[in-house]
Amino acid sequence: MLAPFIICLREGIEIFLVIIPLVVYFNKNKLYDMTKSALLGGALGTFLATIIGSIIFSQVALLNGPTGQLFDGILGIVLAGLVLYSVVLLRKNKYFNTEPNQRFISLSQKGVFILAAVTFFRELLEVTLFILTSASTGAPLVLVGSSILGLASAALIVYVVARGFSKINITVLFYILNLFLIGLGAFYFGDGLDVLFGRYVPEISKMGILLYAVPSYYIMVKSDLKRYINSKMIK
Repeated sequence: MLAPFIICLREGIEIFLVIIPLVVYFNKNKLYDMTKSALLGGALGTFLATIIGSIIFSQVALLNGPTGQLFDGILGIVLAGLVLYSVVLLRKNKYFNTEPNQRFISLSQKGVFILAAVTFFRELLEVTLFILTSASTGAPLVLVGSSILGLASAALIVYVVARGFSKINITVLFYILNLFLIGLGAFYFGDGLDVLFGRYVPEISKMGILLYAVPSYYIMVKSDLKRYINSKMIK
């Protein structure tokens, strides 16, 4: 399943761009206790996100009929809002650097532990919400496998860049994934509206997709397009 893979790839890059450069820096400078704190924090965040995600999945599985449809509709709109905030409004001008941030390096072992735990927990819980929308349309093993593959691919990409083995432009890759995520958010928004109001407005799904996608892509692209036009790349 392509959507879970790309979602996990995107969120995984965001996770590992915080953690892996720190671990590489700590190991290079023989700060092994700091590395241990980062790994333990990541493990705790992953464990908590897994537990809460399992609870969410088990409770959703009990929903059926009108209640289940209402939940699906609301979840689609909530996820669309999450994409709009995190991708379009909050991160549209965010650029990544595989060098560890000096503010993070100065953290104590406890601070590194908390940073890693919160990073893993927040992003993996966000992944859980996205995957939840695909759970009813595909085989569970394929869903889990594609999600794990996405996270593993993200870790590998960040690692090879952080170690200097590759010159992959993670900012460009992340930007492309964000464009895909906006399209997915538009689909969730239209689908959520269709579930909630489709019986009253037959074309509301298409209307919702256009209403969401057109302004979002415009906001996302306009500043970068203007920067490109004003650069020396165009003569």
